[in-house]
Amino acid sequence: MPRGTVERMTHPDGIPEPITPDRPLRSDHDLLDWARFVHQDVRPTRSTLWVLLLDSKDHPLPLLLPIEDVPETPDACTLLEVLTFLSRLLVEHAPGGSVALLLERPGASRRGPGDRTWDAQIRTVARRMKVRVRAFFVAGTGSVLPMTLDDAA
Repeated sequence: MPRGTVERMTHPDGIPEPITPDRPLRSDHDLLDWARFVHQDVRPTRSTLWVLLLDSKDHPLPLLLPIEDVPETPDACTLLEVLTFLSRLLVEHAPGGSVALLLERPGASRRGPGDRTWDAQIRTVARRMKVRVRAFFVAGTGSVLPMTLDDAA
């Protein structure tokens, strides 16, 4: 299956169950399943911010957006450009919707200072621009970790 095809990893029979636009991703677990599928335990050699758009009823849009070669810590210009773009996409394709984000980068799968900075700053700018962030995950070599609001503080 090509990378970026979204499937659920926890079907009771162990068979991946497709995540389709007609099935909402309402829970944190649903979103974590999405992030785990995107990451697929790869060993990233560069940093990529993966973006999933969700409509106002939490249905995923059939678009997985990779923003490649993002810096280790975000700068104001990068954040503004990314969130302006996401805001326009949401207005045009998913009014009242939200985004789920996965920061995939080289190194161990642990929450580091750069990850916390990305999480905190993207949430801050998103709030100002009225872009709702449903989830922010980080992944390196190994597992996917959710960033919580406490991590962003």
